[in-house]
Amino acid sequence: MMLRRLLLSMSLLLGVGLFTPVTQPAQACPMCKIANEQDSLLPKAYMYSILFMMGMIFSLAGGVAFCVYSLSRKENAALEALGQYGGFTADANSLNLLPDGVSPATA
Repeated sequence: MMLRRLLLSMSLLLGVGLFTPVTQPAQACPMCKIANEQDSLLPKAYMYSILFMMGMIFSLAGGVAFCVYSLSRKENAALEALGQYGGFTADANSLNLLPDGVSPATA
């Protein structure tokens, strides 16, 4: 089983490595090219504004993802506290997990 996973992952990595297209280096837009050719602080201003915009997007997306995750955990905890999860009660007898002829232990 472990060998099979290793072979599958190695073949996947090899396939991705061999069949990815070779890309050309990216060229800057005309404004960025002109700004980088000059000896001024304008290129740094562009860089900081781009980083700020990316930071805001990732912060908002991370906040939404965290809220969804925490709400999901709270809902699962509330369902487990009620003794129900997935529409079934939480005891083994109701899920038919016990072998035939075996009764559940009572305390």
